[in-house]
Amino acid sequence: MLKLEFKKIKFTNILLVSLIIPLLANAFGLINFMGNKETLTNEWQSLWTQVSLFYFSFFYIPLIAIVIASLWATEHRAGLKFIRLSPKKNMAFVGAKLILAFLIICLCQIYFLALFYLGGKYIGGFSTIDFSIYFYYIGLSILLALPIIGIFGALSIRIRSFGIIVLLSTIFTMFGFASAFRSLKIVGLSFLAIEANNLRFINPHDLVLLSAFALGELFTFLYLSNKFLKFENK
Repeated sequence: MLKLEFKKIKFTNILLVSLIIPLLANAFGLINFMGNKETLTNEWQSLWTQVSLFYFSFFYIPLIAIVIASLWATEHRAGLKFIRLSPKKNMAFVGAKLILAFLIICLCQIYFLALFYLGGKYIGGFSTIDFSIYFYYIGLSILLALPIIGIFGALSIRIRSFGIIVLLSTIFTMFGFASAFRSLKIVGLSFLAIEANNLRFINPHDLVLLSAFALGELFTFLYLSNKFLKFENK
């Protein structure tokens, strides 16, 4: 299924978004850091607070939504004909797109971390870096992307308008931060954004809650994706 998905998708839009959004977040964060160097004196930690503020606060959830919506857009352009005619079950298509979107997001996060390092090393002129805490945040941000992929995958089956998906992802981002500021774990990425911006490790109790919400959201929206596809294929 994954080979088939690779053949079907148009990589141009996904590639542009995947390259530009992490680059913009790093650029904004680096500019903000360079403009406040007198007060931001902890080099890598200070730069991270700036780039993670922009990326995880404003860009990351819309990036995920755009990636998964782009994958479903290829099916909508064909009127879901391929899925209707295929002997494979609907969940095979849903699962393949989930995995493909997850792989793309993994690459985006590695790219984001590489830009962070290059900006600090060659523009900030920083000394050596201990990557451990940054690997921790990037790893969690990849895993916590799964429920967001599931949510916007389901929405992208029912909503063909790309603009509406982007708008919904922006609203969802605001909702996530409203809940995270109340210390709720409903939107794991928003809670992680606050912790990452403060360079804090998440305690085991909160990690369990985040995992429970993430798994619940993922399986709920995978189920809804299957239902939505059945409805669309009638």
